[in-house]
Amino acid sequence: NTLNLDEIVPASFVSHFHAVTGRPRRHLLYPMLRALFLQLIFSIPTTSLLIIFLKYSQELRDFCGFDVVPDASKFTRFKQDFLDDLQLVFDRLVDLTEPICQAVDSAKADMTIFDSSGIEAFVTENNPKYANRIIRQLKAYAKIKGFDQSYDPYKAAYGLMPSHASANPEIKQLYINGHFCYVFKFGIVTNGLGIIRHISFYNKDFMTSHPDIVVEKKSDSPDEDKSVHDSKLLIPTLKDFFLKHPLSYPETFLGDAAFDTAALYKELLSGDTFGNGKHFAKAYIPLNA
Repeated sequence: NTLNLDEIVPASFVSHFHAVTGRPRRHLLYPMLRALFLQLIFSIPTTSLLIIFLKYSQELRDFCGFDVVPDASKFTRFKQDFLDDLQLVFDRLVDLTEPICQAVDSAKADMTIFDSSGIEAFVTENNPKYANRIIRQLKAYAKIKGFDQSYDPYKAAYGLMPSHASANPEIKQLYINGHFCYVFKFGIVTNGLGIIRHISFYNKDFMTSHPDIVVEKKSDSPDEDKSVHDSKLLIPTLKDFFLKHPLSYPETFLGDAAFDTAALYKELLSGDTFGNGKHFAKAYIPLNA
C-alpha cells in the first residue's frame, strides 16, 4: 500500500529502460525493482537466496508481478546496465523521506553527520597472511639489526605495502579500526536519526570531478594519513550532497576528530562554501590530539 513506484521512480529511468533494444523485455521494470526492494526489506543477503524466496512463494511473486522468476544473470545485468538510474531512485528517496524525518524529530533531522569507511574487496592483499608475512620479516630484520623498543614493525609494514591492490587501482589501502585492508573507499552522510542522506564513492570519477583534491604520498602514520585524507574529502562530498538536494538545509554538523582543522571550521560555517548562502550554524567536532 505504501510503496508507490510511480512516485519513487524518475521518468528518465522508465524512458531508459523502455528504449528500443531490438527485442521485447521479458521482465518489466517495476517487477525487477519490487524484487530488489523486497531483498532490502527482508535483509536477504544474496541474489540467489532472493530467487529461492520468489520461486517458493506465490505471494511474493504476485507482489512483484512475475510470471516467471528471473535468473541471477538477469538481476546482475539489470543492476549493471541501470546503475546511474538506480542512483537517481535513491536520490529521489532522500527528498521523499525528508518530511518524514522532520516529523519524527526535527532537531535530529537538522543534523548532518559525515564519516568515511570502505568495502573490503576480495584481493590477495586482504589475505591476513599477506600483511603478517611482511610484519614477520620486519620483526626478524629488527632483531638482527638490534633496533630498540621504539621501532614499530606495523608502521614500517604500512609504509612497505602498496597504496592500492594490484588487481584494481580503485581498491585503496586503508587503516580502519586498527587493521590494514584494501577497500573501495566511500563517504556517508546521515542525519541525526541515522537515516542515510548521501553516499560518495571516492573513485576515479569523483577525483576527476573534484580536481582541487590533492592526494599526497603516504606518511609513516596510517592514522594521520586517514585523518588528512578524510578532511580533504569532507567539503567536496557535502557540496555534491547539497547540489543534488537544494532544499536540504541542515543546521548542525557532527564529525570525528579528523575534521578538527581551522580551515574546515571556516568552510563549514561560511555562507560562501556551498552556494546560495548555505552554511551550518553549528559544528561539533572532537579535538584532535
